[in-house]
Amino acid sequence: MNVAALSAVFADTTNSYKFYWLLAILDCLRDTGNPRMSMRDLSMRMLANVWYPLDYFKLSFGSRDSFKPIAVFVSQHIVVDNAPNAPALLSQLLSLPPPQQLELEHLVKKLIKWVPYRFIRPMFASEARGLHDPKVNALVIAAANASTRAPYWFDGDSIVMHDAWLQYFQQHQAILRGFTYWHLVRFLQKNNPNVTGLTEKLEKPGLRDLTVANRFWKGYLTAHAELTCIYSGQIVTTSNLSLDHFLPWSFVAHDQLWNIIPTPKSVNSAKSNCLPCLDRYFEPFAQLQFDAFHFHTDKGHNKLLEDYHLLFAQDLAAIQQMPYPTFRAELHQQIAPRLQTAQNLGFAHGFEYGTRG
Repeated sequence: MNVAALSAVFADTTNSYKFYWLLAILDCLRDTGNPRMSMRDLSMRMLANVWYPLDYFKLSFGSRDSFKPIAVFVSQHIVVDNAPNAPALLSQLLSLPPPQQLELEHLVKKLIKWVPYRFIRPMFASEARGLHDPKVNALVIAAANASTRAPYWFDGDSIVMHDAWLQYFQQHQAILRGFTYWHLVRFLQKNNPNVTGLTEKLEKPGLRDLTVANRFWKGYLTAHAELTCIYSGQIVTTSNLSLDHFLPWSFVAHDQLWNIIPTPKSVNSAKSNCLPCLDRYFEPFAQLQFDAFHFHTDKGHNKLLEDYHLLFAQDLAAIQQMPYPTFRAELHQQIAPRLQTAQNLGFAHGFEYGTRG
């Protein structure tokens, strides 16, 4: 087995296809164990994997990547269920009505025009050197079918893993996934230099623990029974409490308290993952954050306030001494650039309650 050549498959990668091709193969082996894999199945698995970073988290894959219109098609025809116990996105894609299935299959065929052959081209570097692109596919097919240098050979619309490679892939699933994700994150860092939390944005979001945020805001609400929602003006109570991420969770990918405020459930649902209108909502947001911070400071709940220490890069004593204008200015300095980055990535922006959704 030419394992050394396998390590070169991601060299000089200019788009994301190869990463998701290898992940699709690993997924197929994990789920079925079958050495024969149809191109259609692999391309659908590629799409199921790429939808989250590309459309849910709205990362950029660069100008040369063609996944975006296919991911948009998925979002237009499926209200993706991201609940922890929901069916995998692959199952949701396969349950599309026949007309949408056919259109999606037409789109994903474009994914497999080159990548199955380009992926294993490094195993046949000497033979392919100097060849024009139109001739490379035929050479790779012939070479892969005549030797075991590549992990798989071609049989019609399927690839078939060679026995030794099959055993290698099965035994080293975790290592190969880590290898792929490491290269994928490096690729994404180049195309998303201002985005944080990239490693949290590669897959379906997991079950989140909002215990600390609930304790923080329920404690505040017990002493502020007339608290009103900054978006709607409605009274927020412990019975209708929902925790809104001022900057959407799908952008920040964390639950730090400086970005969370209480809203009624219906308001949070209406806002969804939109960016708020900063001109309209930042002032009440900052005032509420300031008041809640000092409420818990007065209660001696310093352990709850570590998120503010991390955000402002100052110790809690220094933050406690800030007058509101300074606190507001520091918070705005952190929020505004993040909001602009999210807007540049394509998050819906300018949310105002009652005017959309």
